[in-house]
Amino acid sequence: MLQTFRKFTTGWVAWAIIILIVFAMSFFGIEHYFQTRVPTYAAKLESPPSWWRDAPADGLARSMLWETHEIDQREFRQRFDRFRQQVRASAGEDFDPEQIESIETKRQVLDAMIDERVLDLVARREGVAITPEQVRRAILEVEGITRDGQFIGDDAYLIWLQSRGLTAASFEALVAGSLLTGAMPDAIQASGLVGDAELEHLLKLQAETRDVRFFEVPAPAVPAAAPSEAELQAWHAANGARYATPEQVSIAYIELDASLLPEPAAPEEAVLRARYEAEQARFGTLEERSAAHLLVAVPADADAAAVEAARVEAAALAEQARGGADFAALVAAHSDDIGSREFGGELGPIARDIFPPPFEDAVFALDQAGAISDPVRTDEGWHVIRLSSLTPATVQPFEAVREQLASEFVAAERERLFSDRQGQLVDAILRDPNALQAVATTLGLEVRDGGRFTAATGEGIAANPMVRQVAFSRPQRDDRVVSDPIELEPTRVVVLQVTEHIPETVRPLAEVREQVQADFEADRSIRAARAQGEALLARARNGESLDALAAELGTVVQTSAGLSRSAGFPDPAIATEAFRLLPAAEGRPAEVGLAAMAGGRYALVQTEAIQPADLADLTPAIRAQLRDQLAQLRAEAERQAFVRALRSQFQITVAEARL
Repeated sequence: MLQTFRKFTTGWVAWAIIILIVFAMSFFGIEHYFQTRVPTYAAKLESPPSWWRDAPADGLARSMLWETHEIDQREFRQRFDRFRQQVRASAGEDFDPEQIESIETKRQVLDAMIDERVLDLVARREGVAITPEQVRRAILEVEGITRDGQFIGDDAYLIWLQSRGLTAASFEALVAGSLLTGAMPDAIQASGLVGDAELEHLLKLQAETRDVRFFEVPAPAVPAAAPSEAELQAWHAANGARYATPEQVSIAYIELDASLLPEPAAPEEAVLRARYEAEQARFGTLEERSAAHLLVAVPADADAAAVEAARVEAAALAEQARGGADFAALVAAHSDDIGSREFGGELGPIARDIFPPPFEDAVFALDQAGAISDPVRTDEGWHVIRLSSLTPATVQPFEAVREQLASEFVAAERERLFSDRQGQLVDAILRDPNALQAVATTLGLEVRDGGRFTAATGEGIAANPMVRQVAFSRPQRDDRVVSDPIELEPTRVVVLQVTEHIPETVRPLAEVREQVQADFEADRSIRAARAQGEALLARARNGESLDALAAELGTVVQTSAGLSRSAGFPDPAIATEAFRLLPAAEGRPAEVGLAAMAGGRYALVQTEAIQPADLADLTPAIRAQLRDQLAQLRAEAERQAFVRALRSQFQITVAEARL
């Protein structure tokens, strides 16, 4: 029907539709389109409706017909904050706040969100669906939800969710959304294949070798005369950054350390017992139960008679199981669940809020391993459930964990006191962000001198890279405001204020004359070597042999047989150059190249022969591994191309000012 409609949504019919819509809106709700709305999006995705892909892209038709989806500023900030926390945790002392806050980094995060939104919209438009079973399997693959391959249990799962601010329903929604977003690109990525002929060609290219002739060009003679004053001045002016004194700052700082706070009072016995009662799940093993099932499927459109017939069949099978029949054999013969049938109906560990409620209720009503349920009705049909295993929960007595509870209480209380003090510190900074001494006085702390240091090195408190990074950040260095707390350890922070800023300055020639002269002469030698190498290369390409040129310079040509692409000897630059050159062929001499090596050295290189690869020693396992690696590279390239193609279906607007 939509295809038929689409045929008529061009030309005069299309404009007739628009006129009708405009006429209708003159009576209903047109004022909505003239209300002022302050945009808050970080990115906006617009596309024509699915039923009219050629809808006009401007004017009233666009505003009325095109679909708009926004990634709002709040959503972006939440995602970016999580990204910052992840980078901070992984980078440790190397964390660079300025780099994280750059517009380039923010655009990378936003682009990833745009890709996800595009994939989600297209997947929904194309009718991609994610089943509860897919969600269940994905959840069980999440780190922390299984232990030794087994589900951690309901109580531990609940704690895991709560520690991340999630509920079972919200987590399932997140997982389902992730699966939906990845469904199409994963399918594209899975199709990345490398054929036998292509693999053979790539392996031969990678494994072939070169027989090479080369000689290193001796360093040319350089003028004995010292450089003139004018040459030194010109060199100094052109290379001032080499002779600059690095930028420096001096700081004052306040340190807040939990270990220096007063020791918290010992907890009362009642407090410890209350904590024990509230957290008993920590001090023992959780109940674990696993189950198997047999499904008698019932079609969605089945009538009451068919439903009852299926129930009777399931009840008969349940009676057989209770009578001693092998449950796995019953499953193999009668179950309609293809996914679990070959495993005897085993579903593994069972947790709440993953299976349909009637199914879960039946599992948790069984009180011993081997027990068989009555038929249980779900949307799929009638289930007969067998409790495969049941491990009761155990709890250590209070006396066994009392010292642990007391120690944890004191540590938590110390952390709370530290957190309170840190909050007071932040409040004091907000009241007067330009006065470190006032902040210190408010909290009864001491202002300390952090000395002078550069962005690269420092002593004392400035030996910490985080301190240096903050001190040289723009707000602290230029505006001299008191910094936010810098976490040196989980319970130790400092705040700082820059008291002096010394910009980078180029030292005058008189101070660095010896270094300038040495650098000038080294550069002169490198340029002379390059010029000599290029002159010799020109002569070789005009027909002079490498042997004659080498003899003229008092050196000899060396040979290296079987040189690989990654060879480090005689020099990586020689290997790289050799693989650019062709050996002699009928009517054409061998090509000659110039390899630029480390230290300003040069070598003339000539490839004598190309030795084809010998792939006889490549085992099937190595071939398979290389094929997989190449397939992964191709699949990722195809996935990226697929996402780019989908993005082209949308008009995307990014509000960088709101990032």
